[in-house]
Amino acid sequence: MMTMVLVAALAQAPESLVRQSFGGVSFKAPKSWALSSEDESSKEWGSADDRARLAFSAFPVEPARPAKACVKQLVEALQTEGFADTSIGGSPAAKKITTDFIGEKEEDKTEANKVTTTTVVGCNGKTKWLLTFSNRTADGAKYGALFRRIVDSISYGK
Repeated sequence: MMTMVLVAALAQAPESLVRQSFGGVSFKAPKSWALSSEDESSKEWGSADDRARLAFSAFPVEPARPAKACVKQLVEALQTEGFADTSIGGSPAAKKITTDFIGEKEEDKTEANKVTTTTVVGCNGKTKWLLTFSNRTADGAKYGALFRRIVDSISYGK
């Protein structure tokens, strides 16, 4: 049984990604996901099965400041608890993972309604950005690799 599950997982082709560029940052987003909202500084997509969402925002840093100080300010604005320092696109960043439930009633708090959200912020001193990726926790294996590919694709313009 476990072998069949592994074979099925390996047989699925990885999600195709397409380059997105705005606000001085580029990254790759899932090609088949529907764009649900967009403005000059933000975009949001949803998976076809409505079990995952991706949102990305980028803004100029005015006045320009050291990248680490910029990330620190972003983290403070979002509540510092739970963020861990990292580096993305060759510049400082911070990441936080939270778990919550869809629905507000006590009976909604079941494994089927559990959602994991990863928030990542970064800055190179000229451009700051925020990425959130949410998926049903039960789908972590399916969406975890996709999330990693998206984060690994983030780069700053010249």
